[in-house]
Amino acid sequence: MPTTLDIDTLRSLIAIVELKSFSRAAERVGRSQSAISLQIARLEGLVGHPLLERVRGRVIGVTERGAEFVAHAREIVALNERAVAAMRRPAASERIRLGIPADFLERDFSSTLSEIRARCPDARLSLRTDLSARLAEDVGQGRLDLAFFKRAPSNEASAAIAFESMAWFGDATSAPAGRDDAVPLVAFAEGCAYREEALRSLRLTGRDWIIACEARSLSALLAAVRAGLGYAALPARLAARKSLKHAHRRAELPDLNPVELALGIAEGRNMAFARTIGGIIAERCSLA
Repeated sequence: MPTTLDIDTLRSLIAIVELKSFSRAAERVGRSQSAISLQIARLEGLVGHPLLERVRGRVIGVTERGAEFVAHAREIVALNERAVAAMRRPAASERIRLGIPADFLERDFSSTLSEIRARCPDARLSLRTDLSARLAEDVGQGRLDLAFFKRAPSNEASAAIAFESMAWFGDATSAPAGRDDAVPLVAFAEGCAYREEALRSLRLTGRDWIIACEARSLSALLAAVRAGLGYAALPARLAARKSLKHAHRRAELPDLNPVELALGIAEGRNMAFARTIGGIIAERCSLA
């Protein structure tokens, strides 16, 4: 009886090798850590060789046979993706109206677009950035075909791609004059999930606030934070990439909940093709 390799298991293996972490790989592939551990155990049993080098449970690399196998795994996964993409290509005239939050453009989005063009050469994208609330509304009303948007964690039907841990950044050394006990905030306009989480946490703890700076772009928001105009609630990974300093403990700012990244596809659209595009963007941007 022929031996058949599972594509999802190969994706998990590749993620573990690239990230050197079962937990981070689990986030990338959208499975639990225990699930991908079981996948790898079954795979090693299937091929008859250990594939990963581990020290005290941590992945430090691949075995000699593992390196050989991973090379084959990459080829198999790439061929699978090319075959699926070829069948899902739209008609040459079909245009996908895509909406994304503005900060996605600063998550190596140029390489994301290059990958979309490579895997879906007939794709014609019309891109719009906006606040999450508007993106969610527009994809629901059919004004966009595909949209990524942030929201508070929920049980809504639209697919959750990832969760972004939030933290406070900045200080108030140059904050505009206001009440001494009011927290000066640097935030995007209403409709941004980051802003809504900041306000939710402050309301919950009974803290007053003022909007010291309302920014229209990520670059403007970062500049305001670095200028000391106030505190901003941002995803920890994004802020770390931008070298922002965490707010000092003496500011006594409340804990923040994670923000959920969701993918919405308009009803009646080319679902298979939209999900292909969405999958590429989710993998490249949501975990960047």
